[in-house]
Amino acid sequence: MRRLLFALAAVAAAFVFGGCADPEVMSEVLQQTQDQRIYTRYNLWYLNPAEISCLNIQQGSFLPLGSEIEPIGTSYSMITGKSTVSFRDMDGREYTIIFDPGYRLCSLRDYISATFTTEPPEEMLKGIPPATLERIKAGQVVAGMGRRDVLLAYGPPPAVRTPDLRNETWMYWLTPSETARVIFRGDTVRNVLNLNE
Repeated sequence: MRRLLFALAAVAAAFVFGGCADPEVMSEVLQQTQDQRIYTRYNLWYLNPAEISCLNIQQGSFLPLGSEIEPIGTSYSMITGKSTVSFRDMDGREYTIIFDPGYRLCSLRDYISATFTTEPPEEMLKGIPPATLERIKAGQVVAGMGRRDVLLAYGPPPAVRTPDLRNETWMYWLTPSETARVIFRGDTVRNVLNLNE
């Protein structure tokens, strides 16, 4: 009886510490066919590639939009209530995004769909003027850009600060304590304000 109790305690501990939620499979979420590749949908910013915030805080370096990636897997921790999405680029460098549903206000499945795509970069960037494309590739947003351009450069704004993409203002994190506001008039960026200056 005592051994049975120890075995049950060990199984329970494994669920608590390792997570028991079903993992999301990126290729299934994106409905990837055999001949398709997976790419980043926008610039992914990070200080530490092993701990990338799902807020896409604009510090350090970034993995450029349209970067081809290979999924490693997802996991969930019942202790933190957060999930991870791990993948590697074509040079073999590994990345892990820490997904917090409290900030994104969406499921991990929806987050994966918004962050990765099977659409090739040449299709994603089709029709963007060269000057705007250079800004996007540099991770910059300036007046005159469209909403699509902002999504490619910065990614979707966290829903905790921008609950609807139809809003005239989108909020982004520059650092964990500093934010920027992208202000639109219609579908065009009117101004970008650093709220900490």
